[in-house]
Amino acid sequence: MKHQGRVVASVLGFLLLIQPGIASADVVPARKAKADRDAAKVEDRLAALGVDTATAKSSADRLTPDELKFFAEDSSRIQNVGGLTAGEWVGGGVFLGLMGFLYFAFVGNQH
Repeated sequence: MKHQGRVVASVLGFLLLIQPGIASADVVPARKAKADRDAAKVEDRLAALGVDTATAKSSADRLTPDELKFFAEDSSRIQNVGGLTAGEWVGGGVFLGLMGFLYFAFVGNQH
């Protein structure tokens, strides 16, 4: 039994000497790690905008590595187009209040 093990080890060692490319390792390239970090940034930004975790992940998965890089460089590029932000609601309320005040102050007193 020991003899068989030595023969197999010798054959494998010989194969590695004549063709080293036979033995290969699964290496995660740096680009994949960078894309994963970019995807995490995009997912975090989507979550900050109120998107649930599963939807944020699937949205980031549909982007190409170049798109992920673009949005990860400046996360403010990701906008909430499906609704109004809190600042837009407040700004709209102030504008409507001002318009109502001006209407009643100037037009309402002419009668």
